[in-house]
Amino acid sequence: MKIENDMSYCINPECEQRENPAAAQNCQACGTALLIADRYRILKPLRSPNPARPTDILEVEDLGTGENEWGTVKVLKILKHTHDADLLRLFQQEARVLIWLGGRGEVPQVEPDGYFQIKLPNNSQKLSCLMMEKIAGENLIEFLTKNQQVSQALAVDWLQQMLHILQKIHKYHLVHRDIKPSNLMLEAAGKLRLIDFGAAAEADTDTTPIGSAGYCAPEQIAGKAEVRSDFFALGRTFVHLLTGLKPIDFPVNQKTGKINWRNQAVDVDQLFVDSIDELMEPLPENRPKNSQAILEKLKNIEFLMTSTEPK
Repeated sequence: MKIENDMSYCINPECEQRENPAAAQNCQACGTALLIADRYRILKPLRSPNPARPTDILEVEDLGTGENEWGTVKVLKILKHTHDADLLRLFQQEARVLIWLGGRGEVPQVEPDGYFQIKLPNNSQKLSCLMMEKIAGENLIEFLTKNQQVSQALAVDWLQQMLHILQKIHKYHLVHRDIKPSNLMLEAAGKLRLIDFGAAAEADTDTTPIGSAGYCAPEQIAGKAEVRSDFFALGRTFVHLLTGLKPIDFPVNQKTGKINWRNQAVDVDQLFVDSIDELMEPLPENRPKNSQAILEKLKNIEFLMTSTEPK
C-alpha cells in the first residue's frame, strides 16, 4: 500500500533545508535528486541529524517495480564521511555481514544490492548507503523506560533467544562486538532481533578497539575480540535488564574485576545470577565456551523454575 506522506527528505547531509514537498523531484534548497537510486524516497530521519555523527539513519519508502516492494518502508543508513578509511571499512563490513546473513529472521535483512554509493551534485564526495529491512517494535532501552526492569522468566526467554541468534552468527566465525539493550529490538510477538552490525568483525583477529562503555569485554578493548567477547556484553546487557541500572554505574571489585550488581537483582534465583556472572568473567577462558553450553544451563534453571511454581 502506498504511504500517505506529504514530505520528501533530502539525503544531502550538508543541505540547510532538507524537508521538501512530496511531489518535488529535486531538493528545493540544494538541488539533490530526491529519488535515491531511482527507487527510494526518504520520508524522515529516524534520529535527529547530528553533524558530529558519521552516519544518518533515515526512513524511506521503496518505490521499486516488484509487487512486494511498492510502498514498503525500509531503513537507510548513510555514511557521511567516506574520506575516513576506517569508517568506510567498518560500514562496508556491516553491509557484507548483513548481506551474508540475509534471509535469517534474527537480523535486519539486506538484499544483495542493498549497499551502494551515490554522488551529490557539486561535491566530489560520495555517500555510502545501506538499505535494510525496517523492524517494527521497540529496542530494549525503550522497553526499560516503560517497565524499569524485567522479570527472571522474561530474562530467561530473552537470553535463550539471544544465544540462538549468536549461535548462528558465531558459526560463521563472526563477532558482533556491540551487544547492548539499544541494539536488541523487541517485536510485538515477543521475538528479539539483533541490529547494528557496524562493529562486527571476524573472531580472533587483531582489530581496532571498539565497543560501548560498560558492555565491552576487556580483551575487546585491547583489540582482541573473540566469540566469548559477545558473551561478556550479553551478560552486562542482562545485568541492565534485570536491575534497570547501567553496568557502568555499578562499583567494581578491585580484586576480581567483577561488578557488584547482585543486591540490585530482585526476585532472581541464585543459579540464574551465577550464570550471568559466568558470562561476565574478566578472563575469556573462564566464560562459557559456546552458546550451547549456556543453553544447557538455562534448561536446568527453567526446569527448577517450573518445578517450584505453586500448583
